[in-house]
Amino acid sequence: MTETWAPSDAPPGARWLPQARIGFESRNARWWWLGAGGAVIVAVGVAMAVWGMFPVDLHGPTHDAGIMAPTCGLTRSVVAVFRGDISMAWRYNPAGLLVAVVAVAALARLLAGVFVRCGPVLRVRPGRIGWMVLVLALVALEIRQQGQAELLMTAGLR
Repeated sequence: MTETWAPSDAPPGARWLPQARIGFESRNARWWWLGAGGAVIVAVGVAMAVWGMFPVDLHGPTHDAGIMAPTCGLTRSVVAVFRGDISMAWRYNPAGLLVAVVAVAALARLLAGVFVRCGPVLRVRPGRIGWMVLVLALVALEIRQQGQAELLMTAGLR
């Protein structure tokens, strides 16, 4: 599948609307990095779910001041997903659920490409509305995470 979306092919208003297409691609080499990233996230997430969190503090200087980023709690959230505790994952960071699902899907796509030589490809053009929704979602996540500052500043999962 080697199609391109040219602006001249798009109907009026298409720049504003999100578009998604799914297809299959026989070239696995193009997407190996996504599957490799998914494999790393799954392997590290499962390892931390079994043996505990790494004893390394990766927080930035603003974290100690009580200013949470949208990514605060993401690691603990992904580990909670792999432990099967979805409600705790949601409390730490709702984006962790998305990260875990995308990582598993990317790993499955990589394995499908290795064994079947063909895998699904999802192509998304967010459009202007999609970008606006993404920015608003990040702002909402930032506000939510700031409200969870007390939880996120604790030692967390062990």
